[in-house]
This record gives sequence, structure tokens and C-alpha cells, in this order.
Amino acid sequence: MKITARLLSGEVADIHVEHGHFASITARKEDVLDLPWIAPGLVDIQINGFGGVDFNRELESPDAWRHATDGLYAHGCTGFLIALITNTEAGYRERLRELTALLRRDPRNGLGFHMEGPWLNPDPGYRGAHRSEWMTKPSLGLLTEWREAAGEFIKLVTLAPEIEPAASLDLIRAGTVQGIRFFAGHSAAMGATLARACEMGVVGWTHLGNAVPATVPKFENVLLHVLAHPGLLATLIPDGAHVPPHAFRALAQALGPRLLLTTDAMAAAGATGPGPFTLGDVQVQVGDDGCARLPDSGRLAGSTLTPFAGVFRAEQMAGLYLEDAWRAFSTRPANLLGLSRHLTAGNPADFCLISPDKTPDLLATYHRGECVYEAD
Repeated sequence: MKITARLLSGEVADIHVEHGHFASITARKEDVLDLPWIAPGLVDIQINGFGGVDFNRELESPDAWRHATDGLYAHGCTGFLIALITNTEAGYRERLRELTALLRRDPRNGLGFHMEGPWLNPDPGYRGAHRSEWMTKPSLGLLTEWREAAGEFIKLVTLAPEIEPAASLDLIRAGTVQGIRFFAGHSAAMGATLARACEMGVVGWTHLGNAVPATVPKFENVLLHVLAHPGLLATLIPDGAHVPPHAFRALAQALGPRLLLTTDAMAAAGATGPGPFTLGDVQVQVGDDGCARLPDSGRLAGSTLTPFAGVFRAEQMAGLYLEDAWRAFSTRPANLLGLSRHLTAGNPADFCLISPDKTPDLLATYHRGECVYEAD
């Protein structure tokens, strides 16, 4: 297969794909008008659900997995982590058993799991939509149980290192040796606590700016400590609600190459019907503003943002070049997971074709050289 398209850098290139991989990418000297743009497939490391499907509860039908993954393909996402939020030990066993079987049988664009809990800070200011009564102290036994159930599909764990610091550090150290990546999140970790966690293997912070108390000290707060910590990655949710545009711009520009983008999507993202929608065991209401919230507290409960739209929202809010915003939502999170998804000969042919319009549309998504979505 041969495609002539414009790279996000502006160059025109001839792209050859063979056996699901890029065989060659050759720049053209002459320009060609009205070509589609080509960009690496998007990689979202925090998907709670999509297209009406909630990954945090038993799937309603055998077709639900394909429906959700097809929906993600239709929004440019060629790789994602299933986010499993705080649950009971039995609840984790059930979800991992069902979803790991799907990943092994028909992985599609599923890459594994992001375990967001149960080792989070239960304080109301930090817990977000998670159930504090299910939060526990760090446990190597539970991590071992997850690994026995899902093997190398356990890719990323979010935890609060200040909860039982010694046990947290042991857990981070042991999991890192096994190839698991660790982020802090839903956490008050700062200063020496955060620094020590990073020494043991914490490499990022989950949805910076969220799961933080509304009122914090002027200088001693997790936002400034994360920004000041060299090399620490951080995800931001570019829906304009989780982090308001002015704050998103400030955080994104301060992070620079440490910025990762995620939707934190829940079942209402990419859904065509009005619901009802859930996030695990709770009902979630989607308001006229498109935000998903818990009905009793009004807390945000994931987002309804889709990956392709998220890139352009981030570009606009942060004043980024499209190439930079796209990198934060594609090759950079792929690198975190040890994957190379650059448009380079030898890499898997995971890419998006985008219209050259002023307001771009997704024309097609390719995964391993196969067209998995094409616009009507």
C-alpha cells in the first residue's frame, strides 16, 4: 500500500506499508496541494469506558468489546489502556478475568490496564469520584494477584505514595522491576515523599489539576511540586471542564515535553444515545454542558471527551502547535509504555489520515496497516 500525505511538520511524503509496518517514508521535494495530513495513531492511557460501554462493570453483551474498540478507532485511537478504578478485591478479580480474556483473544487497540486505585488518598479533597471505603493500604499481595490474573497486561498503576510510605515504596520498587509503570495521583505527595517515590519508580502524575482540594496553600501544593520535579510526566484532560482553559494553558506550557494528554473517558464518551450511564457501581449524569458527574455530589466522574477532539481542544486551549499536541497524545504515551509509534520505517503502521480543512475531520484510522475506520 502506498499513501501520499502531508506530515504534521508540513513535509509531503510517500508512505509505503507492507505486512502491517511502515516499509519506507520518503520526503518529496515538490509540494502537492489538498493532500490529507498523516499522523501517528492516538494512544490514550486512561479509558474507563466508551461508546456506552463501561469497562468497570460486567459487559452487557459479547459484542460490547468490539463496539467500544470500534468507537475508539473512529476517534483516531489505535491504542488505549483500560482504566479500572477503585474496587473491592473481588471486583478487581471479576473485571480482570473478563477483560484479560478479551485482550488475549481479540486485543484490537487494547494495550492493557491502568489500575487507578485502590491505593489512593481517601481524603474528600483527593478521592474524586472514587469510593473511599474501598481504598486500602498498599499491598504486594494484591499486586501479585493482579499479575497472576492479567500478566503483562498490568501496564500502569496510579497510587498515593503518602499512604503508608514504606509500603508504597516497596510496592513501587517491586512493580517497577516487573515492568509496571507507576504514576502518583489522587494524592497529596509533595517534597521528600514525592522525591523518594520518584527514586523508587514513579514517573508521572495522573490528571494533574484534578483530585486536588479546591483550596490549597499558595506554594505548598501538589501542582507546584509536580511542575518543579524534573522529568516527572503528567497527564491533563483537555475538555475545558476538568481544568479550565487558562489553567490548562499554564500547566501545559509549564510541562512542555513532559505533557501527556488523556480523555479519562467514561461510557458516555462516543455514545450515540442518552444513557443512562455508569462508572462502575454508580450512576453518572451527563448534563447539558456535556460533563459527567455523580448525581449526589456533582463531582466529575470521568469525561465525555473523545481522543480526536481532545487533541484540537488541547491545541486551542494551550496555544500549542498541532504537532506538539498530537505528540502528547500519541508517540509520547506510547513511549511511556515501551512502544514506538513514530512514523518511521519498521514501526507498526498505526496512523490517522486527517482532512486539510480549517476545521479538520478524521478521514481514516489504520491499525497495523489495516483500515479500521473510514469516514462516510
